[in-house]
Amino acid sequence: MSQAAVIRLVKSLSKSEKRRFKLYTRKHDGDKEYLTLFDLIDQHEVITKELLDEKFNHFHTGVSVDNTARYLLQLLTDCLIQSRVKEDDQFRLLHGMLRVNILKERNLPEEGYKELKKLQQLAIVSQEQFIEYFFYRYELNYLAEFNFPGMTENKLVEIQMKARNAIKDIRNTHEHYSLYELLKYRLLHTGKAISEEEKKQLNDLLLSEMSIVNAKTKNSLESRKLHLLFQSSFFTNIGDYKSALKTFYQLNGLFEKNKVLWHHPPLDYHSALDGILDSLRTTGRYEEMAFYVQKLEQLDDKNYPEYFRYMVRKSAMIYQLVLLMGTRQLNAAVTYIENSDPALLKAYGLVDEERQCELFFCFGLAYFRNGNFKKAQKYINEIVLIGKASYQSVIYRVSRLLSILIHYEANNLEYLDYEIRSFKRAFQYSGVRLKVENMIFKTIKAYPKMNSPRKNELLWEKISPVLTGIEKDKFEMQLRKYFDFTGWIKSKFLPVAR
Repeated sequence: MSQAAVIRLVKSLSKSEKRRFKLYTRKHDGDKEYLTLFDLIDQHEVITKELLDEKFNHFHTGVSVDNTARYLLQLLTDCLIQSRVKEDDQFRLLHGMLRVNILKERNLPEEGYKELKKLQQLAIVSQEQFIEYFFYRYELNYLAEFNFPGMTENKLVEIQMKARNAIKDIRNTHEHYSLYELLKYRLLHTGKAISEEEKKQLNDLLLSEMSIVNAKTKNSLESRKLHLLFQSSFFTNIGDYKSALKTFYQLNGLFEKNKVLWHHPPLDYHSALDGILDSLRTTGRYEEMAFYVQKLEQLDDKNYPEYFRYMVRKSAMIYQLVLLMGTRQLNAAVTYIENSDPALLKAYGLVDEERQCELFFCFGLAYFRNGNFKKAQKYINEIVLIGKASYQSVIYRVSRLLSILIHYEANNLEYLDYEIRSFKRAFQYSGVRLKVENMIFKTIKAYPKMNSPRKNELLWEKISPVLTGIEKDKFEMQLRKYFDFTGWIKSKFLPVAR
């Protein structure tokens, strides 16, 4: 496990972090087998455990690769921690807590107290509630131990009240996080709500969240952020995209006005921008996306870790392709893909699989809409390989549907029937089947390209009201936001709709 972990860690390093690590190791004497291991991992774009063992043993016969990997992992994390202390308030505060404890242990309490007072204000400004309480508790312990030097009773009570309020804030934050975690857990294990009944099953969390908001005595930045994160996630997953977009705008405004909320790297801010762009895509407001894509691209900062920069680049590419396809710039979308950095696709191990699948889907969709079915299928197949373990993933589901359309359009009839049966088997236990899925299967079964115009007219009269209902159904939107399946069905019966 140490080898797998150290490979992943080395691959996540930015160029500046690698350079800093090399400078950091110059302070160490003796043999440096771990540097050989580091270089082997760094020099190979993809390296397996077996290949790493073989290469390492070539340079250091008889030296344990696992032990070297464990030591390298320790050195890398120590180096990263040291660098983060200089650039991240949370790391600076935690490091300061350790310094305060050391000074106290070595019988230098006054020096520790001075250090604490310097850090205390930073904890308040940076909204680090847990650390803020620790500093209040340490201050009260120090005062009690030295008989409250120069302290009035009112001043003592004031510090105690600050500590008590910090505990209240921590409790509210904990309860808010608990609800947010429950929401994510339910959505992870049951998927997005696709019916009114499933929506009602989430209402208990919404009511509990609102009671926390209404009961709060202090509206801290952290609590406002959590409230907006919860609300945006809730609205997105019940299909109320207009409310979700409104909440995401508020969340983005909170981040823009309070850079103190930006961690290193700013994952929460990235999530907020991702939410805005996803909501704009869902509601078809493609022209508004360029502004937020640009904001996303600005997060591709060399000061952030490499894994985060890859995630940012992939997100920006996804939404740039969505923008181009949404505004019918189909040739531009393909050109954009072909001019992209090939390394971006190969680095999927550094980010979550859902984002990787979505990027493959956008590639496949661009080629599909341009009539290049072979290339489209190539990218959709990549999703099938990645996503087999996650049938609850919406992007996996929509990719399987697109694969069916590709086979239909390419006249791969021998694979078409198999794909449909495979899809139905895969999702038969996943809950309610969406109406648009049934309409796709009925359309393919009717095989309109072989029918007379009159027969297609009669079929259209039957399915038209169903499609109208689908287009108004917000639960159906979770699939249709990726591709206009109802538009595709229309084009089979009404060629002018193409």
